[in-house]
Amino acid sequence: MKVAAFGKTSDGRPITSYTLTGGPGAELEVLDYGGKVRRLSVPDRQGTCENIAMSLDFAKPGFGGSLIGRYANRLAGGKFSIDGTEYSLPTNIAPDGMPCLLHGGPAGFHDRVWKARPVESADGEALELKLLSPDGEGGFPGNLDVTCVYTFTRENKWRIEWTATTDKPTPINFTHHVYFNLSGEARRPVNETVVAIAADGYTPTGPGDITTGAIDNVAGTPFDFTSPHPIGERLSGAYDKNWVLRSQDGSLAFAASAEDASTGRRMEAWTTEKGMQFYSGFALNDSLKDQFGRPLFPLAAFAFETQDHPDSVTKPDWPNTVLRPGAVFKSTTEYRFGTL
Repeated sequence: MKVAAFGKTSDGRPITSYTLTGGPGAELEVLDYGGKVRRLSVPDRQGTCENIAMSLDFAKPGFGGSLIGRYANRLAGGKFSIDGTEYSLPTNIAPDGMPCLLHGGPAGFHDRVWKARPVESADGEALELKLLSPDGEGGFPGNLDVTCVYTFTRENKWRIEWTATTDKPTPINFTHHVYFNLSGEARRPVNETVVAIAADGYTPTGPGDITTGAIDNVAGTPFDFTSPHPIGERLSGAYDKNWVLRSQDGSLAFAASAEDASTGRRMEAWTTEKGMQFYSGFALNDSLKDQFGRPLFPLAAFAFETQDHPDSVTKPDWPNTVLRPGAVFKSTTEYRFGTL
């Protein structure tokens, strides 16, 4: 594994880069800062390896390309209750004038330098990232010990394995917010990328993009990806919703696929999680830059963010996302890369 100094965060913390090797020519370069992805180079149908991963500019803290926690997606009002105790967290966005906590807030995993070390794996090169989120960080209760292991296999599977323990009951919802553009260095808009999602339902949202508590059927709607559709075919490609995956039993199951006909690249997302936020990048624009300082544009890349349902901790009929002392949280997601 290649290990190199990468520079410093905006407030002076040293950053180290780790490059994992997969199949011939394939590489995954990540930082201990937020677990951010700098490069994910995989082959096209001609065997040419190019970077297909997009993160947001490393010069300032940002969610794009990073590990996300303690709580991914939105928490309405930044409030939740556990065992009769209400917790109020500092909010960081207010769409439609409705404050909410997004992706763990400013004190989230994305802006922490994780303790990193290469570890042994029978499947390929692996990197262990560890973090202690102390009691009260970001307003959350409990000391939370988190480990995330990245493995990049010889078959070009990027496996992300989470484990976590706590000393107080606390809500958790982890994800990875890397973006993908399967056209590689061509950086074409992803509107022609063909997507399929193994989900018959999705969680509709109301004001502030907060989930309503309902689960609607995708049939007959633009959210039906049970058969493949190009991203730009409907809704002008403007997707940013959580899909309720068919597999709900915690096994590693197929969640989604994406294909780029121009390069022949294909990827699949497999996960033990119950939901997946599909974001098409329609709101990206040239006020934002990628990890190489290049201006972005609408539909510059898409994200498959595997997770529990947004705001689930406030909805008693949805999956319980509270981790309690003595329990061990485990979650696995794989992004599998190949060609048509």
